[in-house]
Amino acid sequence: MLKNYIKTAIRNLTRHKSNAVINIAGLTVGFAAFLLIFLVVQYEQSFDSFHTKKDKIYRVVRIGKNPVNREYRTGVPVPVTSTIRTELPEVANAAAIVNTGDMQVIVTPRDGSALKKFKEASGFFFAEPQFFQIFDFPLVEGDIKTALTEPNTILLTKASASKYFGSWQGIIGKTLKMDGEFVKVTGVLENPPANTDFPIKGVLSYITLFKADNKNWGGINDGNYCFVELAKNHTVNQLSRALSGFTDRHIKPINSGYNLSPQALNELHYDERYGNFTGRTFSKDLILALSLIGLFLLIVACVNFINLTVAQAVNRAREVGVRKVLGGSRSQLIAQFLGETGITSLLAMLISLVIVVIALPAVNNLLEINLTASTLYSPRLVIFLFGALLLVSFLSGFYPALVLSGFKPASILKGSSGADQKQGVMFRRGLVVFQFVIAQTLIIGTLVVASQMDYFRTANMGFKKDAVIYATFPRDSVSRTKVSYLRDQLAKIPGVEKVGFSMFSPVSDGGFWATDLNREGHKGINPDMIVNMKIADPDFFSVYNLPIVAGRIYFASDTMREFVVNETVVRRLGIRSPKDAIGMPINVGGRTLPIVGVVKDFHANSLRDPIEPLVMSSLKKGYGLANLRIDLSKAKSITAAMENVWDKNFPEFILEYKFMDQTIANYYKQENQLSALYTIFSGIAIFISCLGLYGLISFMAIQRKKEIGIRKVLGAPVKDIVILLSKEFTMLVIIAFLIASPLAWYFMHQWLQGYTYHIIIGIWFFVATILASVCIAWLTVGYTAIKAALANPVKSLRTE
Repeated sequence: MLKNYIKTAIRNLTRHKSNAVINIAGLTVGFAAFLLIFLVVQYEQSFDSFHTKKDKIYRVVRIGKNPVNREYRTGVPVPVTSTIRTELPEVANAAAIVNTGDMQVIVTPRDGSALKKFKEASGFFFAEPQFFQIFDFPLVEGDIKTALTEPNTILLTKASASKYFGSWQGIIGKTLKMDGEFVKVTGVLENPPANTDFPIKGVLSYITLFKADNKNWGGINDGNYCFVELAKNHTVNQLSRALSGFTDRHIKPINSGYNLSPQALNELHYDERYGNFTGRTFSKDLILALSLIGLFLLIVACVNFINLTVAQAVNRAREVGVRKVLGGSRSQLIAQFLGETGITSLLAMLISLVIVVIALPAVNNLLEINLTASTLYSPRLVIFLFGALLLVSFLSGFYPALVLSGFKPASILKGSSGADQKQGVMFRRGLVVFQFVIAQTLIIGTLVVASQMDYFRTANMGFKKDAVIYATFPRDSVSRTKVSYLRDQLAKIPGVEKVGFSMFSPVSDGGFWATDLNREGHKGINPDMIVNMKIADPDFFSVYNLPIVAGRIYFASDTMREFVVNETVVRRLGIRSPKDAIGMPINVGGRTLPIVGVVKDFHANSLRDPIEPLVMSSLKKGYGLANLRIDLSKAKSITAAMENVWDKNFPEFILEYKFMDQTIANYYKQENQLSALYTIFSGIAIFISCLGLYGLISFMAIQRKKEIGIRKVLGAPVKDIVILLSKEFTMLVIIAFLIASPLAWYFMHQWLQGYTYHIIIGIWFFVATILASVCIAWLTVGYTAIKAALANPVKSLRTE
């Protein structure tokens, strides 16, 4: 019997090729989208899960006590880690690690050949040896107990070692010059996996950066992370209480503005409040949203299959009648039709696997992840696919099997199609409405995300971001003597309009210096505010067109002598007018100097965040960034000339320049990825929904063919019949829109609340969606409706 079912299923698929192709196409697209989303979600949830102590590892973070402007920071004072190790019994181990940021690496070959120069934008860290006792980043050469105990020592990964020396083997004892300092290689690390928030290329000894006896409890470097391993038989609640007491003992006497708190390792990848070393977080809300979208797309594909299968019921009516007359039971017919659905689903899944393999490179490129085809062979995924196949086969096949097996043989063999029964029509209409609710929700979401991205691109940041290049140069004492000469050389390049020097760029991509600000005479423990300190020369203001709203720009000076503050500082100080702030002495980072100017507020961060208090001053030894306003038409020749200037002045330093507008665009990389995903998923949902509409219009055309014939005989024109068939589907689309609109508004409104500066969800999002949906529906049903309207009424009425 099973063999007969299979033969019948294959014969039915080959006999009705067009229907089979449509059915398989809908399921294939749904399967492929669902599987790709599953792979992405699984990948994002796997970050740093390979550490054996992952459930006991916590990052110590700072949480500000101000309930209005709660600050969430990652860095801790340098002595925190070593003191925690010795004082807290709740902690089995603790380790500090600092991200170095940009790193210049020079390799001097022993054969006297030319220097090899490398510019590493990320991946190098300073860390204590205990870090490798907590985390599973194994050494393949060297001894971790001694490798990082001395200053100026480094561990390289196999990839970095091979890059610098040609091979990772036998390199222990060799030296590199990193940011002007010679360091000795003392070990080789295994390359870290892709799914880690510690993208390690090399690790220098922590003692190289900070002395072992550092007791500065007041200074905080936000890049100075502290990780702890929870001791056996202790809970995270006990650790939290211990850190609270630790804060009271050591930090509160100096700065009572924040508490130390533990954050679980498995939260690093998702919590954008703190971030991580990759600079890329993937929120749990986004994971949930993607999972729901994937599930809904698969359900939509199943709904589409149901509609198409029931619509083609007339082609199977006589077969069902004959089988029942010959003694076939309803349960046998249900088993047969479920088996046919299973075969169709299996074919769709196999094709979808091929699509997934082909699409993986594009997905990796879009999301900047590292999915491989080998992931598809994992036992977990095989079990998941098998379960999904059974579920889809059941969801897609059960209702059509009930409908088909329920035909009455007597009426069928008399000539009835079996499809003119009205039972279940409302259910199938409901399925089409469900499909379009999903599609329209995604369309509205896509329009909102795209509009927000356009707002980011065009929003006024408060400074001129176009046609500006900035590039780093060395900050050592020798390089600082060349600043004036470098300015002259850059200014002479044709197409360079203005040149200014600074420590950081206007936005925090170039880093930031957070410090405290106090009014003169302030005696309290807490500072009046924490400010973002920008070190820059006076020309910096003209390069970025930063307007002064009161006072003047500070005079050029090698040292700090005057301050310029932004309008937010003035408001936070309780000063009514920027003019009233001029001449006021303030203490910033331990220096008491007068305010000589107030700069108009500009965004030093992304538009997700509010504008922060900002103080600017000159300090020649802090300059490490050249900022150039240029003629964009001469950009190529300018960058080539800059290469020559750098080679001449800093022969061991690789020029790396960035365009300011591109830097700001990179802030919203994840939002752009989300926009692309929504667009793709909307297209998939619309495609599958259109197949569902096609199925329902086909069913309705068969069901109402006698009515259409009578109308034509009585003189009804073709356009009236087309409108008659189309208006029902228009109503279904409108009903779906009435359901989708409030859902989409709610979810997208919640998403926009994550940004301090965002668009307002206007009526045009909904008008565009309903118009597009109705047009798509008309195009889908138009062909079938016209075909039914043009059919010869004699054929439909000849049995009457």
